[in-house]
Amino acid sequence: MDSEITVVGAGVVGSSLACLLSKQGIKVTLLDRGSPLSLSKSSILQDRTLALNLSSINLFKELNIWHELKKQTTPFKRMFVWDSKGSSPLEFLAEEIKKKELGYIISNNTILKSLNKLIQDSPKITLKQQTELSGIDIKENEIYISFLGGERISSKLIIGADGINSTLRKKAKIKTRTWSYDQRAFVAGLKTEKFHDYTAWQLFTPTGPIALLPFDLMEGSNISLVWSAEIDYAEKLQKLTQKEFVKELEEKTEQILGKIDLKTDIRSFPLNQLHAKSYFSERIALVGDSAHSFHPLAGQGLNIGLSDVTSLSAVLIKARRSGLDIGSKRTLKDYERSRKIPNLTMAALMELFKEGFETSDPWVKLARNFAFNMATKNSTLKKRVIKEAAGIT
Repeated sequence: MDSEITVVGAGVVGSSLACLLSKQGIKVTLLDRGSPLSLSKSSILQDRTLALNLSSINLFKELNIWHELKKQTTPFKRMFVWDSKGSSPLEFLAEEIKKKELGYIISNNTILKSLNKLIQDSPKITLKQQTELSGIDIKENEIYISFLGGERISSKLIIGADGINSTLRKKAKIKTRTWSYDQRAFVAGLKTEKFHDYTAWQLFTPTGPIALLPFDLMEGSNISLVWSAEIDYAEKLQKLTQKEFVKELEEKTEQILGKIDLKTDIRSFPLNQLHAKSYFSERIALVGDSAHSFHPLAGQGLNIGLSDVTSLSAVLIKARRSGLDIGSKRTLKDYERSRKIPNLTMAALMELFKEGFETSDPWVKLARNFAFNMATKNSTLKKRVIKEAAGIT
């Protein structure tokens, strides 16, 4: 047997899982189609920005990399949510739950650099790059992976962390429910006239939500933009010049942060949701986007994936210490039981939140306003909502 566990996908979720398992003395093979080490050298200016909640930060503390990561983040202490009609604003403050911050904004590659150093330094992790999975074969208590080119390795368990288009999930014939949001996301780095005041701004408009996230480490930028636009409106945005795009953005955001300068290229991609009908099959488990993907609305995608990592590693370590088979359906069912309902609940809440703000139905708006007024006035309820968003259980 080449290793006890093989992790397919060396992004943030897969690499975090490999590092967490290796800390417990588990021998891990980490596979990636690309080259995460060379990827981590790309410019932060063109990189993805991510929101980390306090639960994800605890994972990085356990891996002893948070002290370095924190130096390259921008904290947010406040979240402000409003719609283009100016009704029902909702404000969340870190101080309401006796915390200094609600979370941090960081670049994807900053995390990868720290994780890759752990991987290179760990005697328990074997990193195989430029690998493409061609088949899987289960024999008794082992599962074999074949690669294009003929190489073959074996483990007790294979974990898929290879994204929304997971090859492992397809090879395992795990079915999914998928649907399109009929939206495109536009992301860019901005420099705004007014200081962000360590606030994450979320605006809902009839054509889609706009997030303005504080991030001071993007080579002249201070805001990371995530603009989700309905398909027809997205087509209009794609035809605009950069100057016209900025003007449209200033009008949409009501210049809440004043004049805007575009500091990066504008990148765009379609938004889809996916949820695996099962998070496991025989000797195979799925984590992160391989198991589920979410609208970027609440910035929870990575946090949910890292919660999968924490739960799965805990289940596997407990089973291993108890002398149980870590690749058995009995073991993996415990993992699915711990994560599937919370993930489905989060997906439903985000969809409800999105529809509640974007609707033109006056009755839905009335119900939404009533619910938000109740949340604002009821400190216990509001604290619960803030803690949920911040990843505090």
